[in-house]
Amino acid sequence: MRCIIFIFLTFLMTGRLFAGDQPAAQDELTTLKRDYADVLALQGTSKDEILAIARILRANPKVAIDQTAASGEYCLNSGLGTMVHFATQPERTPEDVVYEFDASGLIAAGLDTSRLQRLPERGRMTPGVWYFLPKGQQDPHHAHAMPGPTIAIAVNIK
Repeated sequence: MRCIIFIFLTFLMTGRLFAGDQPAAQDELTTLKRDYADVLALQGTSKDEILAIARILRANPKVAIDQTAASGEYCLNSGLGTMVHFATQPERTPEDVVYEFDASGLIAAGLDTSRLQRLPERGRMTPGVWYFLPKGQQDPHHAHAMPGPTIAIAVNIK
């Protein structure tokens, strides 16, 4: 009889513990759905693409650079002077995505940088126009000087 009472009490206590965990689990699920709503809404190639990017970032999280304080952008520094910036609020800028490249190799191959416009301050790029930033000059997307000459182009996704 003691065994049955023990099992019954254990069942009641375990049931209460699990029931007590439900609101916390529900809150966590609600938070996850809210935080990842944009990702969860994706289908097909868009979903596969964001998952591919997530796997790259999971494999090497150091390539993700938070530039939100400097420019309201996140930067994916894929290496070799190649970076892509993603606007956190694309509705507020024509610079939804900005690609930046180390121009050293192109200059060595004959790129005439005098024919390119200088990289303007943030928010002033015209999508589809190539810009040049000389070595050592402040990059508005990084808020610091770049170690080498840089070319950049913006894309407005809207």
